[in-house]
Amino acid sequence: MPKLPIRILIFALSLCALFKAQTAPALQTDEQEIRQDIWRVELRGSVARVNANEQTFQRLKYFRWENNRWQLSDAETFFDTQRPDIPLIVFAPGYSLTTLETTRIGLSLVKSFDPSKSCRVVFWDWYSDRAASRIRPDIRAKIPIADNSANQLALFLKELQPQSKVCLFGFSFGCRIVSKSAETLRTSHRRPDGLRIHLVLSGAATDQHWFAQGHKHADLPEIAEKVLVTYNRHDWVLRLYPLMYHLGCRPKALGQAGLPMQNIAPAYRDRFENIDVEPYIGNQHQTLQHVRSPVFQSRINTYFFFE
Repeated sequence: MPKLPIRILIFALSLCALFKAQTAPALQTDEQEIRQDIWRVELRGSVARVNANEQTFQRLKYFRWENNRWQLSDAETFFDTQRPDIPLIVFAPGYSLTTLETTRIGLSLVKSFDPSKSCRVVFWDWYSDRAASRIRPDIRAKIPIADNSANQLALFLKELQPQSKVCLFGFSFGCRIVSKSAETLRTSHRRPDGLRIHLVLSGAATDQHWFAQGHKHADLPEIAEKVLVTYNRHDWVLRLYPLMYHLGCRPKALGQAGLPMQNIAPAYRDRFENIDVEPYIGNQHQTLQHVRSPVFQSRINTYFFFE
């Protein structure tokens, strides 16, 4: 009997050591391989819940990845050093991620790029953290927060230099943010001249029909030159997507069912690409599983680097 608590203690300490070995060094070793300019825009705290406008936009916090950590910067520095000839990639993560998790996934994403290619990457760190014990009400509470984050992103895009090239990459719930921000910018009267936009929607937790004729994003290709959708019919998370809605409304998730091309306006169909990643990732719902699939990797230069 006296040996049991000791063995449990040793087991617990071993687990802690293993966890630290797998996580703590990750942010240190990545720096040696990453050459791109990496930023994080933080939308946490009170700014996450208030309506987006010019005043709240000024309250967003900017951080730059330097010396293996986030260094506080500011919007003026970001926009003064932004160059239209260098692709800008904005990554909006999915639901229930902390800043640390967003950073780890984002850095791994950047590692998948060709290190010889120049780009600026922004992690759009919206308030996606799980805040309630029950998932369904928490996810539903995140819808207006994601919408507000999308409006902030639209304000961000308006500040870019003319002729800028931007890839908006969303995963899961983050697809709501990048799609809505592009739609908001499309109808805006203050769009930067010559702005080029690509959309990458992976495992999208959005309604499948939103890009169909007559629906909320039907005209989004007016501003988006290319739209890549990666889907997985066996995604175990997105099978639960209809639970976000009331019983009388059971839409399919775009990231599970894929894009029904026959419902897209004929004039826009050539701007969409629909790829199935299930053969490579099984039933997984993870950003990096999509990113590391061969079909995704083969399209990085086209969608992220405008080649």
